Amino acid sequence: MRFVSRFKIFIFIVFVCRLTGYSQEDKTGINFFLECEDCDLTFIRQELSFVSFVRDPLMADVHILVTDSNTGSGGNKYFLNFIGKGNFTGLNNEYVVFTNQSDTDDDIRKTLLKAFKVGILQYYSKSGFIGRLNINIDENENKKADEMLKDQWNKWIFRIESGGEFQKEESQNEYSFSTEASIQKITEEWKGSLEAGYEFNRENYFDDGNRITNKQDSKEISARFIKSLTSNWSARVYGEYLSRTFLNIRHKFEESAAVEYNIFPWNESHKRILAFRYNVAIATYNYIEETIYDKIKETLYSESLEINLELIQPWGEISLELGGRHLFRDFSKNQLTLESDFSIYLSKHISVFCAIEADMIHDQFYLPKGDVTLEDLLLNRRKLATTYEMSGQIGFRFTFGSIYNNVVNERF
Repeated sequence: MRFVSRFKIFIFIVFVCRLTGYSQEDKTGINFFLECEDCDLTFIRQELSFVSFVRDPLMADVHILVTDSNTGSGGNKYFLNFIGKGNFTGLNNEYVVFTNQSDTDDDIRKTLLKAFKVGILQYYSKSGFIGRLNINIDENENKKADEMLKDQWNKWIFRIESGGEFQKEESQNEYSFSTEASIQKITEEWKGSLEAGYEFNRENYFDDGNRITNKQDSKEISARFIKSLTSNWSARVYGEYLSRTFLNIRHKFEESAAVEYNIFPWNESHKRILAFRYNVAIATYNYIEETIYDKIKETLYSESLEINLELIQPWGEISLELGGRHLFRDFSKNQLTLESDFSIYLSKHISVFCAIEADMIHDQFYLPKGDVTLEDLLLNRRKLATTYEMSGQIGFRFTFGSIYNNVVNERF
């Protein structure tokens, strides 16, 4: 009897939810669904209080999909895709918004808000609601167009970052310092960068007057130049210097060259990418300790192939990268890497998400000879031998109830 009563209650709740859903679908206004990871949704709803935003993309008349890419100036290029559905099917618009590296969060959200207003008005202009709005267009700077395009830095971007941290208690202390610097210039034809970084970490543990120390140092300098050959083809040259105690590398010098082909034109990269990359490299290693292959210095030649798929669509997002690499002198020294991340709407209430990273490792030629001490193992002082690495996350989201989310209440 108790089971029957609970079953009746469940049926009643489902029935009420379905009636609520039907009543919400019976509307006369325009519903917008906003999909944007970096947007201040509270601010947008407050500033656009006349707009009906819904939380379910399948209940929307217009799906607003916002994606972004990094620009050569260190800012972002936002793509605002307005996708009409139902009565607005086929009425699609796209807007591009640029932000600067120096822009504050408030600057960015106000810039995006202007674009949202323009895009939303396109759909209100098709309805009688447009007559109830006041529209003002003002130019906030008394400048000509060519004056606003002058760049005293000629697209060069310089960045310096440095900092440290420490932690101390009676039986242990830890401190670290890191600094990074970069120079970058990006144009439609060329992309070049020079980056350098240094980091050291120290951990000290005290036990009965004894001190155990974990030292980790890392130095890296890299330079890359990328040339846009056509709307689909690209070429790259790359150079790197690396020193890292964790990997038993005293010095590493690497030069490589690569070509890349994207099935889709690169000006659609904010929506979809299917790129194939082939790379050949030569690297010279000087090791801190003699390796398991009795090497203290060696030069290695390798090649690699990568496939990268990225899709950002109203039904969800998919990112998948598969790459393989091997040494020319010994094909058994290889590595295979898979990285995937996706979220997909299964229905108007349910979406699933999954992220997986897996590596098959057969090229740890840098491992030092000898057994791993207990201190090395516990303090993670050096890379351990392994044939694979894996991590992942999977789950689902189930949402139901009111499809409208216009009200903003930030109390407490």
